[in-house]
Amino acid sequence: MNNKTIEILAPAGSVDRMKAAFAGGADACYIGGKSFGARAYADNPEERELVEAIHYAHLHDKRLYMTLNTLVKEEEMRGLFNYVLPYYEAGIDGILVQDFGVMKFLHENFPDLVLHASTQMTVCDTGAAELLKKYGIKRLVLSRELSLTEVAGFKNMDMEIECFVHGALCVCYSGQCLMSALNGGRSGNRGSCAGPCRMSYNLYAGENDRGIRPAEQLKAKPYLLSPKDICTLDLIPEMVEAGIHSFKIEGRMKRAEYAALTAYLYRKWTDIYLEKGCEYFNNPNVIRERNRDVEKLSDIYNRGSFTNGYLISHNGADMMASSRPNHNGVAVGKVKAVKKGKLDKAVIFVAKELNAYDVVEIRAEDRPDEPVYEFTLKEGRKSKTEFEANFSKGLPVREGMSVYRTKNESLLTDISENIVSKPLKRKISARFFGEPDREMTVTLIADGNKVTVSGAVCMKASNRPVEADRIADALVKLGDTEFILDRKDIEIELKGEVFFPMSALNELRRTACEALFEEITGKYKKKAQTEKRQEAVAVEAKFSPKYSFVVSNLSQLNAVMSEAANGTEFEVVLNMELMGRANVKKALDNLSENKVKVYLRLPEIFRKNTRETYERYFSSEAGTAVLCGIKGFLARNLEEIDFIKRLEKDFKSGFEIVSDTNLYTFNARAVEVLADFGINRYTGSLEQSLEEMKKVRKNIAVDSKLTLAVYGREELMVMTQCQWKNKGSCVKELKKGQKPLPDILYIENKKAKMNGKAGKFPIIKECESCTNYVYQDIPLNLLDKKEEISELSPDFIRIDFTFETETEVREVIKLADFSKRDI
Repeated sequence: MNNKTIEILAPAGSVDRMKAAFAGGADACYIGGKSFGARAYADNPEERELVEAIHYAHLHDKRLYMTLNTLVKEEEMRGLFNYVLPYYEAGIDGILVQDFGVMKFLHENFPDLVLHASTQMTVCDTGAAELLKKYGIKRLVLSRELSLTEVAGFKNMDMEIECFVHGALCVCYSGQCLMSALNGGRSGNRGSCAGPCRMSYNLYAGENDRGIRPAEQLKAKPYLLSPKDICTLDLIPEMVEAGIHSFKIEGRMKRAEYAALTAYLYRKWTDIYLEKGCEYFNNPNVIRERNRDVEKLSDIYNRGSFTNGYLISHNGADMMASSRPNHNGVAVGKVKAVKKGKLDKAVIFVAKELNAYDVVEIRAEDRPDEPVYEFTLKEGRKSKTEFEANFSKGLPVREGMSVYRTKNESLLTDISENIVSKPLKRKISARFFGEPDREMTVTLIADGNKVTVSGAVCMKASNRPVEADRIADALVKLGDTEFILDRKDIEIELKGEVFFPMSALNELRRTACEALFEEITGKYKKKAQTEKRQEAVAVEAKFSPKYSFVVSNLSQLNAVMSEAANGTEFEVVLNMELMGRANVKKALDNLSENKVKVYLRLPEIFRKNTRETYERYFSSEAGTAVLCGIKGFLARNLEEIDFIKRLEKDFKSGFEIVSDTNLYTFNARAVEVLADFGINRYTGSLEQSLEEMKKVRKNIAVDSKLTLAVYGREELMVMTQCQWKNKGSCVKELKKGQKPLPDILYIENKKAKMNGKAGKFPIIKECESCTNYVYQDIPLNLLDKKEEISELSPDFIRIDFTFETETEVREVIKLADFSKRDI
């Protein structure tokens, strides 16, 4: 195998960190500009700096990808062409996108631009790939929750596969988290996530069998939603064989030393495997060396040690950093004794060698996120020794407490001196020609790149001719250029006795370096066409909406049918995850005598196992009967769109597809992408204001209906981590006599009020796919905004019922009567 078949992709929160990662051995970096990136708070470069970074990467045979992986509002789309243009013309190697509209816009305006589907697109199965190919998507950044087996399923998709191999994990599927946006005003889909998964929570059980109100507080560690960081050095053979093309390291907000070390070690161990094979890779001596490297990575940053992530495990408490949400450091000793006196002193036993200027913490095991005492060492300490550390009176330092190092000064210095401070230089060779009465020439060669430039006319030496050694001395002085030249790689041809001022040679050397720079980087440069514009389709302003009721159980359905059957035109959407497939058939039987259109709402995440489950179900007698009784589907991801299309072919019948809120339509182009997929009815995104939805409608170039969700508990998070399993109460693993937890649990933010209140958020489990959903504490309610809704003129008003009783369903329907609005 060629080492270059596996790309080591490092984070670059700034140009300096990009250079550090390249120096460490990264083949490529991903970086954001000043707008549209998923790390709004990174030190993102300005336009000129980023263009120079693109040239820097290409000069050193590296690749630079730009992150444009956020949802883009309609008014922002107007500036997108000019924003991307300089980076496209400089030769950016690829752009990561989340927004369907951005994807369509870039593909239409920059047709040869390589696009990567960001992990924010939540690609979980191969069906998504089929839909994305037509838009220039060449690489899929898969959801971090996928197993190696699932990843391997993409091998034959004729697309590159990129997977996260190191760094932070989100507890929610990327792109599906609304917790920060709807409870803190900072959207993860807009690049400004407040990190609610790293906050501390209380855990509650439900009050009764329905679990509709929190009651008993359960004993639990505080950081219920905080996963450990992943480290997959040991899994490199399996990841290579699974067909992953690019090993992606997370961490654009981290320091340059982090980018350099992670890039260096993943390049090192990937090369070892590719060159020497699995047997050598797993040799005990080699494993010991790798373990030492993992400890270096732990010293740089880890959350409660490392996990292999979801590549080999579906979930589990051992994957969670439930005691401390930030850098955990490395355990280096214990408090052996405490001496009281004028100055209190801790006697510390050193288990691992410490360096001068290391930062260490003394911690209580029951409160590891709040160090009892932190200090910086003035001098190093040998392993298996003891030393005394003064601390302020009153601090609860006790015998037996753990001591952790959170900053390894020696390691940071080593990385800085041996990687970061030694930036890349492109090795070149040179030829010089000089002859009296002819222009001197310098030829510079870098691999397949070659330039020859001419300078001043040489004179015939009347006294002391210029010697070859002096010419070589001048040529190797490349200073702060990106090139390096060894004397042995210089050829000098002098015909006759030649003289010229050395200033002329110095000027020629500079000119030649500039020409070589342009020769190398120019091969990547492109010329863009003019921006393509399109005409919007006029939207009928008349407001006469139909109603769409999403129900999650049979009692809610009964209430809807009795309360809404008053002449109002409506449809019913059956939430298959909450209702269950058996009850879906019962619901359709109850509706058989009515002429109500029925839709099925499919799961928010549609992985391989889920797809296979639904394939079996719809090919069964019961499933076929269900298909005969429905109008269509409420699709929630790309995989389901592809699944429904395939279902239509097998069933030989068409279904109407309505897109749900999380097939985001922040701009008109996104709606048009859905229309390309055969979806002519979309649902406004929950993160959009009514005014923003209105702007989208005004600019759509296709005829598409709008559904507006006006009531319901929003799904804030969908995650593979299971609160029941992590509490030892998985229904599949209960021991005899063990009492199960209720079907609904609640989490409550311990410290920060979210959305101005301390809410308790319900969590439900879906055991078939082993998935948890976190819901909003109080339902969305736009029923007091009837005038604004009337101005928007949605075609459908949607009301979602999840935990509501029959009485509550009836009350909401009465409030939602838009025929009685006072406008």
